[in-house]
Amino acid sequence: MHTVYIIYSPSTDQYFIGQTKDLKISLWQHNAKTVAATADGKPWELKFTRQFATRNEALSLEMKLKRRGRAEWEEMISEAAQTV
Repeated sequence: MHTVYIIYSPSTDQYFIGQTKDLKISLWQHNAKTVAATADGKPWELKFTRQFATRNEALSLEMKLKRRGRAEWEEMISEAAQTV
């Protein structure tokens, strides 16, 4: 399974969108400052996930999300939280 995720840094007030095969390891890497793009944002909080059977499906959603704006990400996160 491949996972698309959105994480948020309260300290920098920024979101990061990514995709991974192992979400646990990716989150650890972001918070351990091993990813240059997110090194300044620790701690990162997981806000959204969606799983896919293939990497191509996950990459497709990741690219669509990156083309959208913050308001759309926050709306999607809010909607996902309401369905839980």
